[in-house]
Amino acid sequence: MNPHFIFNSLNSINYFISNNDRLSANRYISDFSRLIRTTLNNMDEDFVRLSDELGSIEEYLKIEHLRFGDRFDYTIMTDPEIVPEAISVSPGLIQPFIENAIWHGIMGLQGRKGMIRVITRRTDGKLICTVEDDGIGRKKSAEQKDRNDRKKSRGMALAIERLRIINSLQRTSCQIRVADLYPDRDETGTRIEIELPERG
Repeated sequence: MNPHFIFNSLNSINYFISNNDRLSANRYISDFSRLIRTTLNNMDEDFVRLSDELGSIEEYLKIEHLRFGDRFDYTIMTDPEIVPEAISVSPGLIQPFIENAIWHGIMGLQGRKGMIRVITRRTDGKLICTVEDDGIGRKKSAEQKDRNDRKKSRGMALAIERLRIINSLQRTSCQIRVADLYPDRDETGTRIEIELPERG
């Protein structure tokens, strides 16, 4: 989990409290504590139930939506043929890409609200989670990035490295694919397809 997310969450709680918005502060603390508890519980696990992983993702999105509800909406969809309680997946591979979609795709939008979709499906026998955003896209994001900003998010790099290690240990070939969601538009958005290591 990105340390900046934790610090920003605590700042948001402080903001709600200082503005006497008790309902938002209580909701945020409740969602934040659930997410932290789930993340800590999953840290030592090689596999967790897909239902738990999707629940953790939903908690994360709820927290970010509470902070930035005027900037984006989100939806989480799972293929009806998938039974999330019956499948175990390697945890923590999806959230960094959702965080990246929010901060580098959606936050760069001007004049419209963005959309993030998390879709889990099975294709050609592989369990795939797709993260889509209709934000500004990778090229525009790189152009807008402040060259003086030395903060670097390691979340995606760590997820990619972790998947490489899992592939090596389990002799699998799970991949992560990145593409423009709308290549013909000025704001191309981004689609990330993550092949999830799983255990029945």
